[in-house]
Amino acid sequence: MNAKRSMPVRPIAYGRLFWGAAAVLGSVVLTYFFGGALSNDPNILGVIASIFSILAGVLIAVISILGDPSMLLDQSWRHSYLSAEETQRKIHRQTDVFMIYVLLLISLFAFMLCSGNASYFWWLQRITFFLTALAFFASLSLPFTLRSIQRKRLDRAIQQIRSSKQAS
Repeated sequence: MNAKRSMPVRPIAYGRLFWGAAAVLGSVVLTYFFGGALSNDPNILGVIASIFSILAGVLIAVISILGDPSMLLDQSWRHSYLSAEETQRKIHRQTDVFMIYVLLLISLFAFMLCSGNASYFWWLQRITFFLTALAFFASLSLPFTLRSIQRKRLDRAIQQIRSSKQAS
C-alpha cells in the first residue's frame, strides 16, 4: 500500500503578501514620479552599486550562518526537521532579496554603459530606478527577520539547557 504522506498546510501569510505588494506598488509609484531623475552619472550609480553590493555580501553571510546545521539544538529529530524546514523557508525568502540585488546590479551595469541618446535609455532608466526602490523596500524587513530567527534560536538553546539541567 502506498500511503500518501500529507504535508501540513501552512496558512497564507497575508501580512507578507500585503507588504510584498506594497513594496512593488511603492516602487512603481516612485518610478513613475521620479524615475526620470536617475542619471547615468558614474558617481551616483557607483554609490548605489556599492550599497547594494555590500548588502548582498552581508546577506550571503547571513544565509550561510542561518543554514548552519549545528544550529539545530532540539532533542527530537522530528522537531529538528520541522525547525530546519522553517529555517529553509526563511533562507528562501532572503535568497529572493539577494536575487533582487543581483538584478539591480546587472541593471546598474547596463545603465552605466548606456549612452543618454540610446533608444532604450528611457526603459533602462525606469527599470534601474524600479529595482533600486524595490531592493530598498525589500531590505527594510531584513533586520526584523534576522532578529526573529536569532531570538527563536536563543530561546531554543535556553530551553534545551533548562531541560538538560532538570533531567540531571
